[in-house]
Amino acid sequence: MTHDEHTPHRGNIPAYAIGALDDRDVAALETHLRSCLSCQNELAEYRAMSASLLMAVPPKHPPAALRTRLAGKLPSARKITRPRFTFSLNRFALGLTVIALFVLNLVSLMQLRQIQSQQARLSSQFENAQAALVMLSSPNIIMLPVLGENVSGTLLLDRERNQAVLVTQNLPPLSENQIYQIWLVKPDGGRDSAGLFSPESGQSYTTQNISTSQPFSDYLGIGVTVEPAGGSDAPTGERVFKVDF
Repeated sequence: MTHDEHTPHRGNIPAYAIGALDDRDVAALETHLRSCLSCQNELAEYRAMSASLLMAVPPKHPPAALRTRLAGKLPSARKITRPRFTFSLNRFALGLTVIALFVLNLVSLMQLRQIQSQQARLSSQFENAQAALVMLSSPNIIMLPVLGENVSGTLLLDRERNQAVLVTQNLPPLSENQIYQIWLVKPDGGRDSAGLFSPESGQSYTTQNISTSQPFSDYLGIGVTVEPAGGSDAPTGERVFKVDF
């Protein structure tokens, strides 16, 4: 290999020996070293010289303070800070406000449900009263007396329209787990349920519309018993009164 071919590479061998050569010159030098025995020998001499220089200088330990400061900056030495609960008057006030709003919303919801329930009862009372007024104007209406102890009233019956309205007075109030149930009495002694109702507190009378898919002429009359809330499939309580057709 000619002297001109060595010239561009020999100047890079010292830097290459200590790992300080630019990356763009490393590839060219390593390609040259594969085929140049002279440059390989020179590289070996520089590496041996670098190693002897490193061994000639005794290692020096850093000061203890420097080591402690550097060790404290390592990720493994960092302490994980956990959030601590600290009392705050603002947080306490915010908590009381949230609780107060929750209670207020709960009370408002209960009041709304009570109002809705009252509206439903008033609507039912209005419909029953309206049905009774319509029947009273009919020429075909029959007025049948209510037969019961300490209970009075009238059954308004229109067989042609297959309509009936029960008007009662002095019905005893019931507990929350009880209700009045109307039964249509069949000729064979069977009973068909014809509705549930409860007397309204503060009202002197109770009006209840009676509806059935069968003609009233198929029945002998009605009876009213006290049943568990929700009604029964067949009479289970005592009969309060009856009306014969």
